[in-house]
Amino acid sequence: MIQPLSHSIAHRSTPFGALLALVAGALLSIPATASLVPPVAAQVQGPATVRDQATSSSIARGVVRATAEATLSARISARIVELPYAEGTEFARGAMLAAFDCERPLAEARAAAAALNAQRKQVETNEELDRFNAIGKSDLQISRAQLEKTQAESDALASQTKACAITAPFRGRVLARLARQHEFVQTGTPLLKIVDTSSTELDIIVPSHWLSWLGPGTLFVFRIDETRAVLPAKVLRLLPSVDPVSRTIRIVATFTTPDARVLPGMSGTASGWKGAK
Repeated sequence: MIQPLSHSIAHRSTPFGALLALVAGALLSIPATASLVPPVAAQVQGPATVRDQATSSSIARGVVRATAEATLSARISARIVELPYAEGTEFARGAMLAAFDCERPLAEARAAAAALNAQRKQVETNEELDRFNAIGKSDLQISRAQLEKTQAESDALASQTKACAITAPFRGRVLARLARQHEFVQTGTPLLKIVDTSSTELDIIVPSHWLSWLGPGTLFVFRIDETRAVLPAKVLRLLPSVDPVSRTIRIVATFTTPDARVLPGMSGTASGWKGAK
């Protein structure tokens, strides 16, 4: 006859039998309604909680770039007589960055202005003669056409003289000098690379699935690798195209608290996203 398990275990005198008896008693004492599975409410999180966890833990790499940067080139073929700013020096908006030897263009412009004045006098004389029918209509029309031609030539030479000096289009610093003083350069030759370091933006590459919560106005912090500074920033705009291969998108952001130590070309990590849509 087979005895009940609990009775059989209880009467064994071995230590192993006593241990089994204690385990069996503990199992029998558990209520039938008890559950070893945690409540559902403790396992399932709402969409807002999941989103907050995702945005706060998401990181992305980015680089600082200048909002104003340019390469200035020669607009005329001439010898450089002045190139006053060295690499790294600051300049104000409207400052003269380069000057050329323009003796010949200036002389040609003066000659064109004198020819224009003479042609105006000729037209005035012909118009006066026309009042007395002392000149043919065709001669008067030819003189007027010649005046328009002389005017155009004078304007072209005057415009050329404006290229005798290059002025700064914005406040900034010289990034590189691509030519030297006293060199003769051709039209279109690059002379200077300039940059405005006081106004910068952030270029950040992020996964495209972040678009479900990332948008203009989203706040975050950006840690600069070079200076270890952590600066607050804000998303300005999203580029209107997703890279289908890497499934990423480029966003443009700006620092909400400017730092003079931040320079174009520095890189860092963006994290701590807030204000997600």
